[in-house]
Amino acid sequence: NLGKSIAEKFLIPYNEKLYACDLDHLDMDAMGRFFPKASREEIVRNFREKDNASYNSRFTYSRNGAIEYIRSLLKNIDESKITYNETLLKIDSIRKIAVTDRREIRYDRLISTIPFPELLSKTGIAFPDGLFSWNKVLVFNLGFDRKGNDRVNSWVYIPSKEFIFYRVGYYDNILSDDRMSLYVEIGFPRNAVLQSKSDYLDRVLRDLKKAGIISNQNLIDYEVILMDPAYVHINRESLLAVSRYKERMARHDIFSIGRYGSWTYCSIEDNILEAENLAQQLIDRSPVLSQIE
Repeated sequence: NLGKSIAEKFLIPYNEKLYACDLDHLDMDAMGRFFPKASREEIVRNFREKDNASYNSRFTYSRNGAIEYIRSLLKNIDESKITYNETLLKIDSIRKIAVTDRREIRYDRLISTIPFPELLSKTGIAFPDGLFSWNKVLVFNLGFDRKGNDRVNSWVYIPSKEFIFYRVGYYDNILSDDRMSLYVEIGFPRNAVLQSKSDYLDRVLRDLKKAGIISNQNLIDYEVILMDPAYVHINRESLLAVSRYKERMARHDIFSIGRYGSWTYCSIEDNILEAENLAQQLIDRSPVLSQIE
C-alpha cells in the first residue's frame, strides 16, 4: 500500500521494535483502522497541501489520566460489591463457580476482561502452544525540571534500531504543562528475561540525549511499568480461535470482552461499546433482566 521506501525506512523497522517479533507472523490487517492507508494521489496531494487528518488527529485526554474513566463508572456502582487484590484461580463452567484465593463465588453470568488465553486456562480449556502470542512493553514515565525543545508533538515514533525505545510521548505538550514529562516505551518478546530497571533507565536517558529530546534537564522523578501482555500478535489462526472459543464459553454463560479479553487491538471507546452491546444482549435474552431494566 505504501511502497518499498516507506516500508523499509519506517514501517518494517518500527513495527519490528514495537511487536518484537517476525512480522510475517502477523496478519496483514492486524491493526485494522489504526493503520491508515493512503493512495498515491493522496500522498502527492499532501506534498502541495498539508493534511494530517487521521483517526487520531484530534483526541481528548483527561488531565488526571485514564483513571478518570474508572472513577466515572464507579459513581454508578455500589462499591461494597467490588473486591480488590483477589486472584482468580479457576472457573467451574458446569457448576458456575469461580474459585479465588479467598473464596468460591457462584455466578449466573461471568464477564471477563483478563487476557483471553489466561481465561481459557482457568476455565480448563486446552489450546495449542503458540496459538496466542504477544509482546511485553517496559514503560518509563519521566519527569524533568524544565521543558525540552519539542513543544508541539504529542508523541513521536522512533523506527531506528539505534535507539532502544520505539515511541516517546510528551505528557507536558498534551496537558500544556511548563515542565517536560515523557512516557518512553520499549518492546520485548514475551519470553525475554529483563535486566534491572535501573540499567534500562540509564540507556533510556542516554538515547533521549542522543536523539536530542533532552539536553541538560534534570530528572526529578520516574516510574516504571511492565505491561505483559502489551500488544497481542493478531493473525488469522488467533482470530478464528478467539471466535470459536468465545462461542463455546458463551454456551456456559462466560463472556470475554475488552482489548485483552477479545485478544485484539482497539481503543477505550471500542471497549465501552463492546461492553454496552453485551449488556444489551444479556438484557434482551433474560426476562428477569428486562423486567429490572
